Amino acid sequence: MVSCPQCEVPMNPVTAKANPGTLIQLDQCGQCGGIWCDKWELFPIDPDEAERVDAVDEKLLTNLVTPAAKTLYCPRCTAKLQSCSDPMLPKDLQLKRCWRCEGIWLNRGELRRYKKLQRKTRVDKLGTEAIIHKIPQVYQNPKSWVVTGTKGMFVYPRGAVEEKPTVGETLSGAAKLILQTLVRMVLGI
Repeated sequence: MVSCPQCEVPMNPVTAKANPGTLIQLDQCGQCGGIWCDKWELFPIDPDEAERVDAVDEKLLTNLVTPAAKTLYCPRCTAKLQSCSDPMLPKDLQLKRCWRCEGIWLNRGELRRYKKLQRKTRVDKLGTEAIIHKIPQVYQNPKSWVVTGTKGMFVYPRGAVEEKPTVGETLSGAAKLILQTLVRMVLGI
């Protein structure tokens, strides 16, 4: 069990749906509402799940927790968490990242705001039509699905498997490389 970098109390496991059709186990502080995402966990979380996981708890809001001006440390590897400075993120979104294990800490409400921004960006770039047409392609090709690993680690969708070159193609490529090298040596390039 990991401890909250902000409150230093044990965090609770929270399950969230991810794309396409997998579950991710996050860690959430019951006191401040902050969420810890291990490497690759933040990006595939379904935006609707962010609303459920990062819901506003009115009882917690009455006990205001002001983020302390202290140095935060990674709950996994204890490295110092660094603020992300991405020009694409709004100023009010203050994600903290562990540069060693690549986990991300989000204060209460930041998961919801990040997923809202992610959804808007996706619709702006692809358009609603393109997203709708892409869904059947993804589900028909299981090789492009997200693959889960241990401890909630994720790998991005895999592309089509590349065929390995034949012996003839390898020898042909080697011969071309040798010929190019000899020409360069003769010409002095």
